[in-house]
Formats: sequence, C-alpha cells, structure tokens
Amino acid sequence: MDLSAPPAPPIPQPPAKPPRPWWRLALGVLAVGVAIGIAGAYITVPYFTLGPGPALDVEGLIHVTGSERTFSSNGEFFLTTVSVSTRPVSLFEALVGWLDPSVSVIARDRLVQPGLTDAQQDQYNALDMEESKYSALLAALDALRISTPVVPGARVIGVAAGFPAAGKLEEGDLIIAVDGHRVTEVTDAIKPIISKPVGSKVAVEVLRGQDQDITLSLRSAASPLTQDNKRPVLGVRLAPAVRLPFDVTIDSQNIGGPSAGLAFALTITDELTPEDLTRGHHVAVTGTIDPGGRVGPVGGVEFKIRAAEREGADVFLAPRSEVAQAKGAGTHVRVIGVDTLSDAIAALRSLAIEAPH
Repeated sequence: MDLSAPPAPPIPQPPAKPPRPWWRLALGVLAVGVAIGIAGAYITVPYFTLGPGPALDVEGLIHVTGSERTFSSNGEFFLTTVSVSTRPVSLFEALVGWLDPSVSVIARDRLVQPGLTDAQQDQYNALDMEESKYSALLAALDALRISTPVVPGARVIGVAAGFPAAGKLEEGDLIIAVDGHRVTEVTDAIKPIISKPVGSKVAVEVLRGQDQDITLSLRSAASPLTQDNKRPVLGVRLAPAVRLPFDVTIDSQNIGGPSAGLAFALTITDELTPEDLTRGHHVAVTGTIDPGGRVGPVGGVEFKIRAAEREGADVFLAPRSEVAQAKGAGTHVRVIGVDTLSDAIAALRSLAIEAPH
C-alpha cells in the first residue's frame, strides 16, 4: 500500500510581461539628457570667465600732431588684454571653463569692487584707462627729456557718467579754484570737496580751451565704494597739469583698466625718436605706469602672454613681479621683466636686430 503523499499541483505562474520596447528606454534617456542640457544652458552661476583677449598693434592707436616729426618702426608693440565674460556664465560654461587650462572661472567680487554695480565698475575702469594714457604720455616725454612745465591747477582727464560732474565738467578742463580756494595741485581741488558733507554744493572754477573761464555749481554725491565710507565725490579723475609741447591722442578701443600704460609709453617714445626700439621684433607689453615711469603689476598675465603668442609676438615685456606667472603659462614667447620705463627701453636695446618683415 502506497502511503506517500500525492504530488503537489503546480503553482500557477503569472503571465510574462511583454518586453518593453527599446525605443521607450531611449526616449526616457533622451528626455533626461534634454532636461539636463536645458538646465545646464540656462541655469547661471555667480561666476565669470577670463581668457586671452585681443592683442592690438599700438602704433595705429596713437596719433601725434604738432611735433616736427614722427618715426615708424620695423616691428610692433602689442597691447595685450584679458577677455572677460559680459555676464554670469551658465552651469555648462562654468564646467567647460574649469576644465580648460587657458580659462579661469572667478567670482564676481574678483572683478567688481565692493559697493559698485557692474556699470559703475565699467566707469571706474574707463577712468583708470584715461589716467594710464595721461601718465604714459608724461612718462614718455620725461624719458625723451622733453620739457613739460607744470601749470597751476588740476587737470580733468576723465568724467564718469551718472555722477555730479557729468555734463558739466569736461575732459581737458583745468580746475583753478574750488569754493574760492585757489588750486595749484590735485590735492587742493580735493580737500574742499571732502571737507563738507555729502550733498553739499561745490563751486568749481575751470579754464576751458584757450580763453573760457567758467564757474560751475555742483552738488557732491556719496562714493559708491564700500571702503570710501560714503566719501563726497564729483565723479572726475584728476591729474597734475602740465603744458604739453604738442598734442597726443590715444584711441583705447573701449578697453578699460590701467594695464596698457607701459605699452602706450613705449610706443610714444618710439614714435618720437629715430631709433627703432622694437629692433624689428613683435613686442607684446603689459604693465601700469605712473608719470615718473614706474611700472606696476596688472594681473592676468598668463592670459595676456597667450594672446601675445597667438598674435605672433616673440618678446613679452611685463612687470618684474609677474614674470614667473607669465613664464608659467608655458608659451614660447621670451619674457622680460621690468620695473621702470627706462628698464624696458634698455631691455629692448639689448635685443638682436631682426630683419624687416
């Protein structure tokens, strides 16, 4: 007699699901990719990109009138620049910038001074450029031993839009009195303004052109710069006044900042002397300059030397303190560090003369 249990009935299995069509999976992946792409392209981050900017032949930017003679060169002086994004970058642009060794991604506070809007920073950069052009001219004339007698007063070399002086004071005006106090130098023009509260009226007497003596009434405004602690300002850039032997105009091509000063000074010096300072070389230049010919640092030299190499420069003049940074960019351009305009001229004279191109 068989006492074993009967076999268990088979457990019914659910019907197999039909395989999901491959195109649905592909469509899902595509949708996710599109969503990420849109987010990466349209979501901005509070960063800007820096990279090599244009390198411009300075000779075409400088025009001398009234001098007995000017001279051309077989080589060129290049003004080097840094390209800055005009807006905060997208997430994708930031990622690309972080991966690209020729680009830097930096925060806004590295570009804009505390307290300023982007537009106000542009104004300050424009005033820095005007000051660098004036300083470059004085430094070049001093290097050439050309007399520039001091004139009592303070010269207006730039006026910022949106400030009290805009539309009233003009570039080239000579300030000779403020609130009845005679002005013999720049500090004489500043002291009466900052001695009164923000919003006070200020009477400014200027000589304009050859024979116009004008007195203007302006009301001071607070400086937007955080570190100036609401200091009263009119919105002008002033410089020592001198009598120039001839006129020199410089087209800065809407470039801001002071870093073209050395390039301007060398080009002016080169145009006013029969000696060819370039020695036939393609010389890229960066560095600030003061009226006494002292050269200062600029920042961004790693981008500027790449721009110089792209334009075919074989020599790069830079502030001595930034030579290591320039060499670190890994270009084939010869880097020469200088502290003064005289250093730069001496360095150029030591170069071998290149045949005309």
